[in-house]
Amino acid sequence: MNNMDPKTAARQIKLMGFDVDGTLTDGGLYFGADGEVMKRFSVLDGQGLRLLIDHGVKVVWITARSSAIVEKRARDLGIYQLVQGCKTKLQVFDDIRQSLALSWEECGFFGDDWPDYPVIKHVGLAATTTHSPECMKAVANWTNQRPVGNGAVRELCDFILSCKPDYKNPWECD
Repeated sequence: MNNMDPKTAARQIKLMGFDVDGTLTDGGLYFGADGEVMKRFSVLDGQGLRLLIDHGVKVVWITARSSAIVEKRARDLGIYQLVQGCKTKLQVFDDIRQSLALSWEECGFFGDDWPDYPVIKHVGLAATTTHSPECMKAVANWTNQRPVGNGAVRELCDFILSCKPDYKNPWECD
């Protein structure tokens, strides 16, 4: 179990990693008549990711599947690095972490299933979903309330930013 307080962990985040299917999407795969796979992304989640990026957090997506749709969405949002077709997420995330000279405490990851588990166990901000296996929930220190693919990523981004001492919410009501 990650014993770090989630607010303390979020305050330190400089690198935030995300799985794609089941966090940024609802986990469904939609097949068209010609066999193409379609995915639905939330504009709320995209705005949250842009806010993180604009506040200096490096955002990476690491996914076991490969999709031109994911590549386009990542490019549109300015994602720092996208790794698709990845079977060893921990190694890839660790390589990125080391290239940025960051400690594990300065990193977070949001994942929902077994391929994400090794990364979740190492990072300071270990985020998972309400539909994740119990062992993942046991090691996580943050779990979404909003639906995946429809605001869960935004919820996490807002949480991280709200913990940063120098962050001022541009939409805060007076």
